[in-house]
Amino acid sequence: MTYTTQKNSWYYLSLVVSYLLHPVFIPTYIFTTFLFFGNYVFDPYSEHQQVYVVGLIFITTALIPLIMLSLNLLILRRKITNDELLMNSKRDRVVPFFYVGIYYCSLSYMFYTHLNFPLLLTCLMLIISAAVLVTAFISLFWKISAHALSLGASLMIFILIHTIMPSDHFLYVIMATLLLSGITLSSRLRLNAHTQEQTYAGYLLGILISALGLYFLLPNLFSFSFNL
Repeated sequence: MTYTTQKNSWYYLSLVVSYLLHPVFIPTYIFTTFLFFGNYVFDPYSEHQQVYVVGLIFITTALIPLIMLSLNLLILRRKITNDELLMNSKRDRVVPFFYVGIYYCSLSYMFYTHLNFPLLLTCLMLIISAAVLVTAFISLFWKISAHALSLGASLMIFILIHTIMPSDHFLYVIMATLLLSGITLSSRLRLNAHTQEQTYAGYLLGILISALGLYFLLPNLFSFSFNL
């Protein structure tokens, strides 16, 4: 394998990782993880209802935003390229992130008031919404890594849930999240989508947002009661 071929292979692998762990899919991954390794957070939903909730999360937080982004590009008569879909340009990030953040906030309200979402699930949705809005605001001045921020937020969510309800399974989830975080951050750097400062700052900010979010939204966090 020549150097050029090897370089192209790493580039395409990094591109695949960036798509698979795109921030828009993170809410689905978080709720799917809870479905398999910590379904007590869905209490009092039945197993059938839990699957329905995860499907609803995927449709509303991933599928619809992706369709909206694609339609927006078509309306503006812009090509649907990797840079556009991954929002690698600071100019292309602000408006979509603001719209998605407000949309996620509306979803959180609707889920809680109309679908009777459990408090913890609603709090997780609000934290995700806050992370998107913070990313949008920072993107006005600096191209912080949304991939890193979303993974940092996910890591802290899993750590805090494990603190509330310790589980050997969740230790593996935390380790897997750390591994995927390292792979994703390396991929973003290899694609020259961000600097090291932008990726590290995004990861730390995601951790901070989740920690503060759960602290303020669930003040009795460490005494939270689950009906197992």
